[in-house]
Amino acid sequence: MKKTVFLLISLLMTFVVLSMASGITVQTVINQETINQINSYNSSHGLPWVAKVDPKFEGKTIQQLSVMNGWRKLPKQMMMDIITRHLTTTDNMIMGSYTLFNPLTMNESSIPASYDLRDVNGVSYVTPIKDQGWHGTCWAFSTVETLESAMMKQGVMGDYPFLGATPVLSTQFTAYHDIDWDLLLSSLNGWAIQDSNLDVGGSQYFAMYNSIRYGTPPATDFPYQAYENTPWISWNPQNPDWKKDLVHTTGTMLLLGAATEKNYFNVDYDSYVNAIKTMIMRYGSVSVAYLVPASFFSYKSGVFVPPATPTYVGGHAVQIVGWIDNYLASNGKTYNVWIVRNSWGTTWGMDGYWLQPMVTENEYNSGKVPLWKFSATGMWFYSPIFSPKNLDWETADFNNDGAVNMTDYNMLMNALRETSPSSSTIAKYDIGIPKDNRIDGNDVAEFMYLWNEAAKAGH
Repeated sequence: MKKTVFLLISLLMTFVVLSMASGITVQTVINQETINQINSYNSSHGLPWVAKVDPKFEGKTIQQLSVMNGWRKLPKQMMMDIITRHLTTTDNMIMGSYTLFNPLTMNESSIPASYDLRDVNGVSYVTPIKDQGWHGTCWAFSTVETLESAMMKQGVMGDYPFLGATPVLSTQFTAYHDIDWDLLLSSLNGWAIQDSNLDVGGSQYFAMYNSIRYGTPPATDFPYQAYENTPWISWNPQNPDWKKDLVHTTGTMLLLGAATEKNYFNVDYDSYVNAIKTMIMRYGSVSVAYLVPASFFSYKSGVFVPPATPTYVGGHAVQIVGWIDNYLASNGKTYNVWIVRNSWGTTWGMDGYWLQPMVTENEYNSGKVPLWKFSATGMWFYSPIFSPKNLDWETADFNNDGAVNMTDYNMLMNALRETSPSSSTIAKYDIGIPKDNRIDGNDVAEFMYLWNEAAKAGH
């Protein structure tokens, strides 16, 4: 599992440059001439999408725009001068907050041919499109927007009356708590994981965990500074009582990349794709990541399919809000597509959205998934989970000493490691929702939530 974590991290951090037949390079300037070139290439190669200049991007090079994908090189001393470092955790504790989604047992029995969280029987389960500006904070936006969708879809809005009818949470707060990449990559076995506010990209893997241990305040308490001209994320609380407004998730449902699910868990293609659809229907939008082809910045409409050998310009995190099976594209071909939400404002794409082809059965079975598709190696699918707030934190006080702490956590982990736990042990430590008569990651995720609740209650 840990090797997969580091593969994801390396993909999100790496700035990859490959050849591309259409001639778009990192030095290419986004202007009408470039758009004409892309559209001409797409037309002659049967690619089913249209390019257009986004006013925000006009006159900028692909390399300049790649800052939004987390690619920012800074002198070492400058990095040391500006980073705010605080708190440390471990990969084991983070992974303990996740529950692996089992596609072979947890899929919905009936899945429609199309589904869109923007309109489910007249109800929307997404919030307005946001703009991350010139920061590499896509991972924070993907995380926060998925939390917002999950709150509405899972019916917990009544627990947070201060948010009103539509939750809008703080990406600024989330982005401030990024991974300290230097410490992570230099520490043995990836055990030490520490926060940093440096703006050099991040991952949902860490951010989803932080939504449990820190929580997430409303955007009004920590408003996002999209065009702040600094290589770090500022701490800017606007409400002195912001700690009273925190939204805590209970845990995160996790589906792994195609190769892992197929080779290690023997998941067939249909079950894998249906698992992603089930997560969307059951929990709300799904947070995902992929590598960005250079031409993607110019997307306006259609089904985005890059050239066969694209120029990749960093990793990007977004959220899937639905799908359409057998979508007839402009080139006369049909595609099974995801409906995807971006964080580049409403002037980009189809009012901030785009259509992305799903992994094909041949790609899945062969293990040759393009890096621009969401199911590529190291790319995971995240759905945050909320439990009702009326749960009693004392459920996690396993030694009955009036507090929830590391002693209780270690007791749970020892029970988790038992190969044949007794019925009394299962009864004591099976605290996840719903109860499944076993001790697993779902129980660890629930424990992390109750630990936060105990801390807020002074225990």
